[in-house]
Amino acid sequence: MWRHWVAGWLTIVVIAGCGGHVGDVASLQELMRDQVDASADAIWDAVGTTTTRDGIVEKQPRSDADWKALRRHAVVLLEATHLLVIPGRRVAAKEFPSDGPGVFSSQEIQAELGRRQREFAGFAQGLRASGRRVLAAIDSRDVDALLKEGAVMDDACEACHRSFWYPHEVVPALPAEPPRLQDGPAGAGAIRAAVGRGFHPACVVRCGR
Repeated sequence: MWRHWVAGWLTIVVIAGCGGHVGDVASLQELMRDQVDASADAIWDAVGTTTTRDGIVEKQPRSDADWKALRRHAVVLLEATHLLVIPGRRVAAKEFPSDGPGVFSSQEIQAELGRRQREFAGFAQGLRASGRRVLAAIDSRDVDALLKEGAVMDDACEACHRSFWYPHEVVPALPAEPPRLQDGPAGAGAIRAAVGRGFHPACVVRCGR
């Protein structure tokens, strides 16, 4: 037993001597996609109201299994905030270009992280604090608090993105008249055509009839 204890402490000493960097495997992009986004989406999608032709459908966790699954997502998100701020983590496994005017490429994001690491850590800390409140809402099974804190968490994510990913994004103005859509496959085709003409997808779905 004592040999395992000594070996563990030697491992800690070696890691500390190397500056705490243990050779991370996942890129920042992969962490965001596989842990942060996946968990946050599960939290945001857990509560909502949808209006259909048959009436209003309320969605929320109801069973013990629902709440336990949601809690697992919250825990994964919280722990991921620690992984995000490990110094030296690369932004992407494969470099990607800018998506448009005012949007950073992976190389530009990497440069910003190197220059403003403490600021990025502050955003991660804000997300962590928001995630803790989401976890508290889950543990108390408070649907209203879950909805409220989920929105705050969304704001925390967006604030970081607007600082480190698309700080000067140019968003084209929406057309004044959204197209009218019909149900079925033809309607789906109309959505694709409308988006191709510059209509925002969310506006097309909400406004089209």
